[in-house]
Formats: sequence, C-alpha cells, structure tokens
Amino acid sequence: MTKKYIIGILWLMHGMAMQAQQPVVVPLDRNVVLQSDRRPMLKSNGQVDTVSLPFIDDFSYYARSNYPDPALWADRNVYINNDYPYQPRSNGVATFDALDAGGKVYRNKETRFGADTLTSAPIDLGAAGLKDVRLSFFYQPQGYGDNPEPEDMLILQFKSSSHEWIGVWNVAGSKLQPFKQVVVTVPQAYYYKGFRFRFVNLVSLEQDQFNPGKKGDADHWHIDYVRMKSDWVENDTAMNDVAVIAPGKSLITGYQSIPWKQIEFAYATRLEPKMEITYRNNHNEGHFVTRQFEIKDMYRGTKTTLTSGGGDNIMPEEIRTFEQDVFDPFISTSVDSALFKLTSYLGTDFNDRKVNDTVSYFQVFKNYFARDDGVPESGYGYMGDKSQNFSIACRYETFMPDSLQAVQLYFNPTANDVTKQYVFKIAVWRDNNGRPGDRVYLSDKEYSPETFGKFVTCVLEKAVYVTKYYWIGWQQVTSGFLNVGFDRNFNDKGNLWYDSFGSWQQDMNDGTLMIRPVFGKRSDYPTSVIPPRTADKIGMKIYPNPASQQIYIAFDAFAEINPSEYDAEIYAQTGRLRYRGTLDGLPIDVSRFEPGVYIVRLVHKKSGHTQSQKILIFR
Repeated sequence: MTKKYIIGILWLMHGMAMQAQQPVVVPLDRNVVLQSDRRPMLKSNGQVDTVSLPFIDDFSYYARSNYPDPALWADRNVYINNDYPYQPRSNGVATFDALDAGGKVYRNKETRFGADTLTSAPIDLGAAGLKDVRLSFFYQPQGYGDNPEPEDMLILQFKSSSHEWIGVWNVAGSKLQPFKQVVVTVPQAYYYKGFRFRFVNLVSLEQDQFNPGKKGDADHWHIDYVRMKSDWVENDTAMNDVAVIAPGKSLITGYQSIPWKQIEFAYATRLEPKMEITYRNNHNEGHFVTRQFEIKDMYRGTKTTLTSGGGDNIMPEEIRTFEQDVFDPFISTSVDSALFKLTSYLGTDFNDRKVNDTVSYFQVFKNYFARDDGVPESGYGYMGDKSQNFSIACRYETFMPDSLQAVQLYFNPTANDVTKQYVFKIAVWRDNNGRPGDRVYLSDKEYSPETFGKFVTCVLEKAVYVTKYYWIGWQQVTSGFLNVGFDRNFNDKGNLWYDSFGSWQQDMNDGTLMIRPVFGKRSDYPTSVIPPRTADKIGMKIYPNPASQQIYIAFDAFAEINPSEYDAEIYAQTGRLRYRGTLDGLPIDVSRFEPGVYIVRLVHKKSGHTQSQKILIFR
C-alpha cells in the first residue's frame, strides 16, 4: 500500500468523522407552549352545538388560544399557532404533528399511526334548499417544522348518516411547498343534520434510540382557511380577504430585544426607525388598502398614534410589505426596563374579513440581548458519543462598552430529562473578523441542564468586559445532545459557528440559537448557577400578562407543587397590598385595579419562602 494511498484513506476517515460530529437540528420532544397552558382555550358553553352554513375558520385567534375554537371544532388535538407555517394565507394555522393535546408524543406501539384529528362540530346539511355544498381549505407540509415522509399522509374524512368515517381526499408527505388549495364537493348522501368532517394525519416515528429526532414533534402539516358553503360558484375559490400574513417585527435590526440602558447608543447604529406590515390579497380582484400604526408604552399606559401609512391597490395573490417611518419611538421614564406594544392595522372595505387585519408585537427591553422570539421550533446540539471538548459559539455585539455578567440558555424538555446527565462549560471568545477568535473565558464550574422549557441563567464567575463584537457559547465536557432551543422564525445564519476538531466551521442551519448574553450590576445575579429547584423556585406562571379583567396563577409542567400550600398577594408599586388569598385554581379578579405595574408574590405558608413576578394591568 503506497504512502499516498494511506494519506488519502486518512483524509477520507477524517472527513467522515467531521461530518459525523457536526451539530444537528432535530424536532422537539414536546410542546412547552401547550404544557404551560400559556394561552387557555376559548370560552365554550360546554357542548358542541349544531352549526349552520357557512362554516369558516382561519385560526386568526392564535394569539388568544393555542386550541381550536370549541364553537366550531369538537376536539383539541391540533396546535393553533403562527410559529410553524411558512407564508400562510393569513396569520394563524392549525398544525398537525405527532404530539397530543397536552404537548406530549402520542403513545403508540406502531411506527405508523393516526395522530392528530381536527373534527368539525355537527353541521346542519339537512336544511331545505341546500345545493352544491363544497368544502375548501389550504394545506402545507413541513413549514418551519419537520417534513412528513412519503409514507405519511394528511387525510380528509366525511361522516356518513350511518356514523362511518369515509375517506374523501388525501395527500402524501413531502418537503416544504407553498400553501395549496383543495376544494371537495360534498355528495348528496351527506346532506343530513349532524354531518361532520375531520382531518387526520398519519405519522411515522422511528423507534431507534440513536435517532431521537424522529421520536418527537415530527411530520408537520398546516391547514388554513377551512370553509364550507352551499351554492358554490367559480369565484368562491378566492376568499374576499386582504389578510396580514407575517408576525409583528422588532424595531431593532437583528434583535428581538436589547438592554434598555443601551437603547440610546443603538439609535445611531442599529435602531430601524420603521414599523412593518406584510399582507396578502386572497381575493380574485384588486383591493384598495390603507395602513395605520400605533405604539403604546405599556408601563405608563400612554399611546402614540402615528401618521397613517396611506393606501394603495393590491392585486390578487400579491404579497405586499409596507414600512412606516417612526420618529423617536421609545420614550419612557423607566430606568431599568421598558415594554412597548407595536400595532399595525389594515384598513379594508366593508366586505373584507376583519379578524385578521391587525398584528401586534411586544418590544421588550430588560438587561439582555435576544435574537430569538422565545419559542423554539427545534432542538440544537452535537449528537454522538465522541463530542467531548467540542464548542458552540454565537456572535453578539454591544452598543456601548459593558461587562458581560451571565449567559442564558433555553433547554428543551426531553424524555426522562435525559440531558441532565450531560455536562458543559460556558465560554466567551473574541471576534476575529466575523469568526470566533481567542477564547477569553472558560468557566471553572461545570454545568448540567436542570430546568427545561424556559431560559436559565448561567452567571459568569467573573465578568467579561466587551466593547463591540464577541462570541458566547459552551464547550462540552461529556458527550451527549444538549437539545438547546432553536428558533426557526429568525434566520441568524452566519453568526453561529462550531469547533469539533480544532477548526471553526460555520453552521449552515436556518434559524437562531436560543442563547442570550446578560448585562447589568453584579448584585443583580445569584451566586449559584442553574440552582436546584427549591421551595422558592417553583416555576410560577401568570397569564394573561398583560391582563385586563382577571389573571390565573399556575406552575410549570415539571413542578411538584400543591397550590393550596401557598398564599397569593398582589402589591401596587407603592407597596400597597391590593389582594391576598389562597390559591385555588380560580381566576383572580383585577378588573378594579388601576392600569399599571403590580407585583404578584407567592408565599409558602409553612416555610415562608416567596417568589415574585411583575404583571401589567392595562385597558
């Protein structure tokens, strides 16, 4: 064997090893939004009534509830959201996946099975004079989630008068495609009072322990604009609706949030003085549309209505993005934090569907930088048994010289909390012309994920002084997939790199790693990092927040808490006690509270341990 041949084999083996040890992006093991009950179900009268035609749902209520409207749907298995679809017909879709209504993977012994269902309420098709009834909807595979395989399927079924579910349409899985419309004629045999239709997805989950990605939140389908009507005519395939199709956008280019104390320094270099709205004309005729924009200081309750964005015509199927200049948008008397609500409105004609003409975005300013929106669509990390000492680095900047005090990481929940056994160290690097340079900090302390489904703060043992660009991340001590949150809705490609064999490589996945640098006074942070859960760290959750009439107090899905052991207290910022009572699962009435910021405190009756959280009351 020649020396040249041996060298070639070694290089081939080295290349295979590097490819095997690249970071990977995998589906989630569970849906933490559903498990936290962040947005409860819409109000229901306790039973599903028979509804009359026309039947229509565009799922535009995603900001109020992540479950289907009980007035139209009989089950709650699908996920109503605006995080997973790519360019939906309107904001809000119903997402089908491999997770149940509680956000956990379906338990099934088969590798291929029916998972989510979306079943309509009983529909009165027995009314006199009904004819030419058709059902239309739009569907998309994958979106920002996992693509269904060819053996996976989305199915539409009709329920016969003899109570049998009959398949009338299906489509095989594929990779990402634009939303496509389907129109199905309802045969006369189904014209009876109490008719139902339902969508079902078939998923295929591999049971291979070395491929955890296919055991979780996989095989995504998204449905939008479900309509059933009679007297169908050709023009009915187009919806008379100009709709917002993109979420609200941060005014800070490249960031969802920055420290409040840096805002004045960001004005000159990073603040994007424009509010934005993206919308689509779903009709087959052109429409004249106006735009209006508003900014509200949520701490003070003051509102500034901006100059109208004017109006113009938008053609059928056209997607339009309009930007409105904003002058000095963030004026507040707050010292250490601020919260602004940015709202964009469409002005449309009287025939237009109005429920999807508005989009809002909450601009948060605290003590950290964030590129992610706080909700992961995937998990990120090294997968393999030889990933010790491999590093992940994410590029950030500061708009003023400052001291980096901590790093926040979002760890996705995993089956049996398997990631608790994996160990890592926090690291900071200098910037070297857009790639990681010399390492300036590596923690002596070794960390393991202890809290899941939310950000945890890793306090640096000593502050790191930064002036412009720098890199934060981790170095693995043990092998194992850490499963850090990965946000698919913001593409940060170019700012995420990895080092697996002593050479930095750019990560090519679309999305942004959920890692955040934290600044502020040293006294603001605890001395321990990722502390164990104790009586005063109970995962308190308050919703809605901001609130208007009432609030609920709950705990995260992993806290073993008896609510009756705690008293709840609400204080005004002046220190005045406004409410005290024992937790009983019922809502707390805040309708008589003046708008403003309040402190909610939980007190353990026996130990006296407390946990506090701010809420905002506004109307």
